[in-house]
Amino acid sequence: MKKKALYTMSLLLAVTLLAAACGGNGEGHPASEGNGGEGGSASADAVQLRFWGGVPPESGPQAVVDTWNAAHPDIQVEYIRFVNDESGNTKLDTALLSSNDVPDLYVTYSDANLNRRIDAGMSAPLDELAAGADFDIDAVVGKDNLNVKDDSIYYLPATKTYQTMLINMSALEAAGADVPRAWTWDEFAELARTLNQPGQYGAYFNPGWEPIAYDMSITADPVDVYYGEDGMSTFRSLPSFREGLELQKALIDEQVTYPFAEANMNKLQPQDELLNEKAAMVFTGTYLIRYIKDEQAYPNRDFQVAFAPVPQYEAGTNVNSGGMGDYIMINPKSENKEAAMAFLAWYLEEGNMELVAGGRVPSSKQADMGEVADLLIGDYAKYIDKESLTHLLAADVTFKQFTQTTAQSEIQKAFKEEAEKYFMDAQSIDETIDSLTQRADEAIAAAK
Repeated sequence: MKKKALYTMSLLLAVTLLAAACGGNGEGHPASEGNGGEGGSASADAVQLRFWGGVPPESGPQAVVDTWNAAHPDIQVEYIRFVNDESGNTKLDTALLSSNDVPDLYVTYSDANLNRRIDAGMSAPLDELAAGADFDIDAVVGKDNLNVKDDSIYYLPATKTYQTMLINMSALEAAGADVPRAWTWDEFAELARTLNQPGQYGAYFNPGWEPIAYDMSITADPVDVYYGEDGMSTFRSLPSFREGLELQKALIDEQVTYPFAEANMNKLQPQDELLNEKAAMVFTGTYLIRYIKDEQAYPNRDFQVAFAPVPQYEAGTNVNSGGMGDYIMINPKSENKEAAMAFLAWYLEEGNMELVAGGRVPSSKQADMGEVADLLIGDYAKYIDKESLTHLLAADVTFKQFTQTTAQSEIQKAFKEEAEKYFMDAQSIDETIDSLTQRADEAIAAAK
């Protein structure tokens, strides 16, 4: 309660200064004239809902609310876009504390903001609302994929993002290899060595991300991978951190992947390296599909891209270091929580299919992933292997979760900086693990 009160007090002044900016229509984009679309006119006493999100309206959200409004003249939704950055999230927080034109439901995009808003009382519990709307949370999104606090659910994810190995199919075929369906990190390293050819590295990792030791450790321990039972860091206690760093260093030293300094200094991007045929395999996310379809930036391609699941620490598991996203929350100050839940249930079950073409995979376990793959691919089937993409999307996956976020940004910064020293031979693996542990534990202690 103390944490909630302190956070609320810190924003009270911001409410008085910014309420005007959050009032009225703001950046709202109401439905087509008459608020009923072609399906009919809104009733005079229709419930009016304000739905705040960070995606530009033309990228799907406006089509979503237009479809809903046309079919539901008694509940009309207005989509209001906020920019998902620090100032945009402050604007959203201010609106949530306001008493004028408050958001009825809204989207949160990071684990840190999700946990903070729940702790600050900015989200209504959804269990009873979902039951009242006859919405089966477990059947649609799966309770195992949710962070339950105080025996209640305070958000529902609308999307899921998959980490994946994207592979040049021509390089794979030339090597006589098949698209991996289930594999370990050791098997990944062997395939990278097999694909390594003059002028084309076997694999590429984005130096702007955490090292692949992060993803390897998540496949070993998918919940709160940075934090042990004592609340301190796990860099020493999880062998996978050491093994992941050693694996990446070995591939660098063997010239199976880029020299770290070159990749880091030039800020090389996975899409450029893969689509310009400089790397046969890159570790990335499904968001990269939009680049695969970009014929202007990457012309004259004659190969397809295949999708392989994240390699596993132990065979037989299928943990993915992507995760659920677009966390939708209902404002406890909303006077129309039941109507907001009705819209949210529809959005998760069918409405958010309008966003698939823009790269957002629906969270629903009931979604037809063949149809999702078709929407993602669009008119660009010659560049994308549909079979492997559909297999990735349809597989039964355990996603990573962070129920703790204490000093997370400081831990990530230390991880990248100390790993860089190791990759560039400035310190040993033991020194790297020791330094990582010390910096992470100090950051956690300071934050607490």
